[in-house]
Amino acid sequence: VGQSGVTGGSLRETQCINRSLSALSDVLGALAERRSHVPYRNSVLTHLLEDSIGGDAKMVMFVCVAPTSQYTAESVRALGFGSRARQVQRGQAKKHRLQ
Repeated sequence: VGQSGVTGGSLRETQCINRSLSALSDVLGALAERRSHVPYRNSVLTHLLEDSIGGDAKMVMFVCVAPTSQYTAESVRALGFGSRARQVQRGQAKKHRLQ
């Protein structure tokens, strides 16, 4: 947030996005560690994605990094997030037919 220099409504939006990504990281960590409680309800994002993340679906995550040294720290954090997400083992995706 500090590097972007946003203010007002954009600052609030950025903070909400960061909170949602933090909650997603908590959910992925709980799944990777196979904890009995997964905090899906800590954010609207994770609550909406609960069936996709914790169900029988296949999960794909894309991580974007910047090629310039100006964004090195942000790119390293994004790669760390992707690395933690990769540790989640959900098994094989199952095919469901709608009837």
